[in-house]
Amino acid sequence: MAFHDPADLPPGDPTVLPADAVIAVDGPAGSGKSSTARALADRFGLLYIDTGAMYRALTQAALAAGIQPGDEAALAALLGPVNLELRPSRGETTVLWDGHDVSRSIRTPEVEAAVSRVSSHPEVRRLMVERQQALGRKGGVIMEGRDIGSVVFPLATAKIFLTATPEARARRRHLQFRERGVEVDPVALAAELADRDRQDSERATSPLVISPDAIVIDSSALSLEQQNDLCARACLVNPTLDAAIVNDPHSARVALPFQYRLAYGVMQTIARFYGLRVYGNRGLPVTPGCILAANHIALIDPILLGATFRRSRVFSLAKAELFQPAWPNGRFLRWLDSIPIRRKGYDRNAFGEAAAGLASGGNLLIFPEGTRQAIGHPGQVRSGLGILVQETRAPVLPMFLRGGYGRRCGGSLESPLEVWHGPLLRWHAVDDLLAQMDRRAVSERIGQLCRAAWCELQARSFANHPETPFEKELGQKQLRRFAARQAKLFGG
Repeated sequence: MAFHDPADLPPGDPTVLPADAVIAVDGPAGSGKSSTARALADRFGLLYIDTGAMYRALTQAALAAGIQPGDEAALAALLGPVNLELRPSRGETTVLWDGHDVSRSIRTPEVEAAVSRVSSHPEVRRLMVERQQALGRKGGVIMEGRDIGSVVFPLATAKIFLTATPEARARRRHLQFRERGVEVDPVALAAELADRDRQDSERATSPLVISPDAIVIDSSALSLEQQNDLCARACLVNPTLDAAIVNDPHSARVALPFQYRLAYGVMQTIARFYGLRVYGNRGLPVTPGCILAANHIALIDPILLGATFRRSRVFSLAKAELFQPAWPNGRFLRWLDSIPIRRKGYDRNAFGEAAAGLASGGNLLIFPEGTRQAIGHPGQVRSGLGILVQETRAPVLPMFLRGGYGRRCGGSLESPLEVWHGPLLRWHAVDDLLAQMDRRAVSERIGQLCRAAWCELQARSFANHPETPFEKELGQKQLRRFAARQAKLFGG
């Protein structure tokens, strides 16, 4: 549930925050995101990136050029070649548009009234998100906006959704304008904020939403100092939980049952033969008690993923067809704690067994897309993952696998074989979401975050080894072929 007072969270140890941390602060207009983000940047020594200022700069340039806020093509053409820079400074961020300081001119009521319309266009957001992600992947940054945790950085170290009542936000925004020497009508300002809330929440592309793993903070009754203190404590929650995890590969392996030591040994031998590279977990055992949510591209995926596991029992959900005939297939898969699941409809028995496995301290491997997808195109996440999260609240470890096709001894240049482990997703905001929407909608929100995490891990993989012609061509062929199979399995 939302936090309202600094005493609601422990102070935490600032030293646990990684030097390359990315902190996402989202929330509606007037919630105090910019002031708090700047304060957190100063406190933790991070670079503050004001994403709202980037959209304001485009809006101001468009108004000056006579471009209408609704003209998506003209706005994208205006933004494309421009050198847009953000520089830290005292007070507001210094914003440079092709070398010209526009820091003051982007903070006018005219820009305020048009920026939501400008920022709602898919192509504009795509271009901006690319710039924001390029800045943030360097690490050591704090970003604030409306879709940072859900779209721009789904794998942020800490996510905060900062909100307040409409009355409190209108009051704060009125004071901001007065401090800049601009007089506005408070009633008109409140109406404008309400309209902007509606636009930001209802837009089709990257709407203002609470990411299910964000910590929600209601600052309506807080001073700015109290708000900053509570948000600083929220930044340390995930790093503190991560620091408490015991990662000892030797003791983890010794504690494994015989069949797991045997299976993992075989899987690791196969993976080494094909030159598998693992990123993100630094060779450490996977944390127990979490859901391992992986994309699915090839039949060999479970073996390659299993080569990266080193501790605890790992239950897995697998299509029921693989368990036939019962001997030897079914007996062997059951020996390895696989759980048969029907892919059509909700399989209550399978999910009940999976939840019991998590409750016992084991992990659960799941392919939430439900079937194999075209390489380079992570698919839609089915509702099963969201159901499990709501039932168990188990953290999710997003895993991205690349290169299941085109395998060669020692590795393939045309299809690099890689497994990427993301950071754990912890579900701080699920109760807040359940108070606002039904369980199906919450499952969709969880699935959207998981898919965004795969896309981010894929982007990191492509940054290391660009997508090859072989992968592009095969991915396009599979898109057409797999679409028909997906429709047959799940409908639509």
